[in-house]
Amino acid sequence: MAQTTKDKTELDVPHWLCRSFFEQFLRRDFENFEKISKLEVLPTGGNGENYTTVLLRVRLEIQLKDGKQATTSYMAKILPASPTSQQLVQSWKVFDKEHNTYSNYLPEFEQMFRDAGKEITFGAKYYKIQNSGLENEAVILEDLGNSGFRNIKRQDGMDKEHTQATLEKLAQFHAASAVRYERKGEYPDLYDRNLLNGEDTAEFQEKLAKSLISCLPLYEATHLANVLKEYTAVAPDMYQSYAPRRENEFCVLNHGDAWCNNIMFQYDDNGRIRDTYLVDFQMSRYCSPAQDLIYLLLSSVNYDIKVDKFHYFIQYYHEKLTESLKLLQYPKPLPSLKGLHKAIFDNSEWVYPVISLLLPVVLMDSSEEANMDTIMDNDSNADFRKTMLRTPRIINQLKTLLPWAHNLGFFEASSVSPYRK
Repeated sequence: MAQTTKDKTELDVPHWLCRSFFEQFLRRDFENFEKISKLEVLPTGGNGENYTTVLLRVRLEIQLKDGKQATTSYMAKILPASPTSQQLVQSWKVFDKEHNTYSNYLPEFEQMFRDAGKEITFGAKYYKIQNSGLENEAVILEDLGNSGFRNIKRQDGMDKEHTQATLEKLAQFHAASAVRYERKGEYPDLYDRNLLNGEDTAEFQEKLAKSLISCLPLYEATHLANVLKEYTAVAPDMYQSYAPRRENEFCVLNHGDAWCNNIMFQYDDNGRIRDTYLVDFQMSRYCSPAQDLIYLLLSSVNYDIKVDKFHYFIQYYHEKLTESLKLLQYPKPLPSLKGLHKAIFDNSEWVYPVISLLLPVVLMDSSEEANMDTIMDNDSNADFRKTMLRTPRIINQLKTLLPWAHNLGFFEASSVSPYRK
């Protein structure tokens, strides 16, 4: 059914997202809950803020058994309205992965730190859906906005303070996942890849590469045309590829989609960062932490410090990672800073998809066309992809990032790792 919000925006809200559905969560949060007086479904942002799934805020006015009134809200992550996108998202098994991470691994990781004397929360409170058969269609979470959490403006990127806060939380998450692996063994096959359906994306990859190469004059990088043609002809679809297993490589459970819209910050009265939460655990993958580092630093750090402080941020992450590994009594030799820098090079195939696909999405303005269908459609949306690649923000950044990546050897076709789908 469609519901009309205060700003008159029509939402495609599934029929089951109703009062009776939310009673199970309200009974957990309010011991004397009696009934729901009002339910309102609101959008959480414009197009361009969420792509894989739709995120809605559900605001509830409730009556308690003592006659008092209360107001609360939840976040509901649901399938997109488009049948094509629904089918694609379900084939990726993102809800399966997210339910498992929220219900099993996050509580376990937090308990590991608690046992070591440190109180850490990684993300929003998770609400298990009871007896509804909707586990593959929705994830229900605490509304972090009620606690003052918010995102930065994605087009501006994170400054040094926000980047360091994010890297510290990622380092803690990674450390706990590495220690858990040593204690309990491998993670399920669900975490072998970011996305699980194995769909043939060769045509999409080819058209994206052509769009980027056609825009090289805007980036003052026409000299890279042949380099990128050769590289993109052999570059894997990193989102669907299995990570290669390298001898003695330090591996962790990566967040998998660590860009600024999936990081939320809480501030004190003086505007300083009090806490940092990770959200959207639907693409986690067990591999080198280089994946999360490349993904975050190239997509979401402010342009003025993105390249200049890239190596500093790797060092800062390493410092926080080893600090947490020691605290949690990691039983193996600690990963070295030199080894972490080597891992960036060994996993540099992530650089191209981040700067050619993710970064344009991060930097573009909100748009009615900004959704999964328009980005993934091979037939009709080349113009939209070119529009993303021609915005002043992306032009400014790619003038720096393309030669930077080329000079580091990140576009060498001969050095592409043997990824498999």
